[in-house]
Amino acid sequence: MNPTATNSAPSPPFGRRPRTTVAVVATLVLALELAATLATLDGDPFAPVSGWGATRPADALTLALVVVGCSALYWCRTRPLTALGAATAAYAAFMLLGHELGLFLAPMTALYAAAVLGAARIGALAAGLTAYAASLYWVFERTTAVHDSGAALLAWVAFSAVIGVFLAGPYVAGELVRLRRLLAVGPGPAPAQHAATA
Repeated sequence: MNPTATNSAPSPPFGRRPRTTVAVVATLVLALELAATLATLDGDPFAPVSGWGATRPADALTLALVVVGCSALYWCRTRPLTALGAATAAYAAFMLLGHELGLFLAPMTALYAAAVLGAARIGALAAGLTAYAASLYWVFERTTAVHDSGAALLAWVAFSAVIGVFLAGPYVAGELVRLRRLLAVGPGPAPAQHAATA
């Protein structure tokens, strides 16, 4: 028996105590997103250029979407695609309703978890594209009244690129972690070779 075999075994996804890890991450994401949403109640709306479209003030529906989207993360280990779908739906609704830019952490975390666990790629792709499309609609609504075409184009490029990285980055990172774990396991046993017959 190879004495190093046990040392090379990869750690399980989400650490040695996956339930605790997932609960802590989900609670942290929920706290951060609630704090960020509540902070928009007192500050001035985000308006980087003249003519930037107004956003919808935070209300009870806003908080409900944040709670639903972040709470879905509690199931990202046992039901990764369901959690991803719920987080994405909440994020898409949040953006389509025109709230202040936010609630990124829920779909980002769910995309990472889905990738680490090897969930169906088509489901993760659909969720990522849905979130990205909702984000682009949000940018469109904010820039339609911007008269400076250069500023509008810059906003489109900047927001599209940043949001794309926010959504694709966690999934790519999760895939890399999953592949690293698979490589750490190594190839399976080689098939037995049959002796050549005379």
